[in-house]
Amino acid sequence: MQAYLQNLAAHGFTGSVQVVRRGQVLARFASGEADEAAHIPLRPDTIFRLASVTKQFTATLILRLLGCRIHLDDPVCPYLIPRYIKACPEAWRTMTVRETVTHTSGIPDIQNLPGFYAMLSQPTTTQEIIQRFINLPLDFPPGTGWKYTNSGFILAGAIIESVTHKPYGAVLHDLIAGPLDLPNTGYSRGNPPPGYAKGYFTLGSPAPPTNGSEAFSATGVFSNTDDLVNWDRSFGAYLVAPPAIVKEAFTPQAPCPSGGCLNLPSSAYAFGWLVDRLEGHRLRYHPGLLQGYSASNMYLLDDDIEVVVLSNVQDTDTNGIARHLATLALNS
Repeated sequence: MQAYLQNLAAHGFTGSVQVVRRGQVLARFASGEADEAAHIPLRPDTIFRLASVTKQFTATLILRLLGCRIHLDDPVCPYLIPRYIKACPEAWRTMTVRETVTHTSGIPDIQNLPGFYAMLSQPTTTQEIIQRFINLPLDFPPGTGWKYTNSGFILAGAIIESVTHKPYGAVLHDLIAGPLDLPNTGYSRGNPPPGYAKGYFTLGSPAPPTNGSEAFSATGVFSNTDDLVNWDRSFGAYLVAPPAIVKEAFTPQAPCPSGGCLNLPSSAYAFGWLVDRLEGHRLRYHPGLLQGYSASNMYLLDDDIEVVVLSNVQDTDTNGIARHLATLALNS
């Protein structure tokens, strides 16, 4: 495993990696620079933007709030009126909370709308983000298909804030980062803490900074490999939630298209996790890809194997690297 990682570094890999099996660290590695201009090296504990690995946290927060404040099959609009929207679009009337965090809402992906990347560095409000897609025709009636969309997770973040009367970052800390002792995991409407890895499209090509208020509950969480390993292991230890909720989190909610969800190896999508098998072993994972960053968080449930690959170079194949490392961990 170390030889594989050293070979990656020799060929320009920039990022942090951690592989753990049953609590034993098999690899904790970093190469490249967190800031090319200042020549600050990456460390195994460097903080990165997680991009869409954020969705694991947002979906889990929804599950944590079940019963007392949220019901998965409730319609979304009553949670959003009047704070986030003035009236419920007709097409949204049957849309449920479940559908916002399983990519089955039918709402077009905000990331594909004109001007998205031009606005990504600018501060905004959640209300303004929702206005960008509230009047768009749905890709399909809610609950009748699967299509990846950040827009649903923006609505989920608004629902979390609505029922808790707290900012998303505070709820993330109170229900997840604080209790699980994840000191480097959080959300800011601006930037991550000082020293975080700056993003690059390719080596030597800096990406514009991402404003946290634009990324919000779809792509805005930051963390490092240490925290993500502990995050994954908290599911197996039932620290993140009781067994019934952990089981729900990993249960397939919608089948993937024929080529896999996001064109990655997968059979279904659960609550913020792609469902797959690796050499016959149950695998749950989620990729992340956003302006300047690439990430992959993989968890082999029955083997207690965690593989985290975070890169601040967008064109890095973090999923391919993570999958190879997971295979090595299974067979070593």
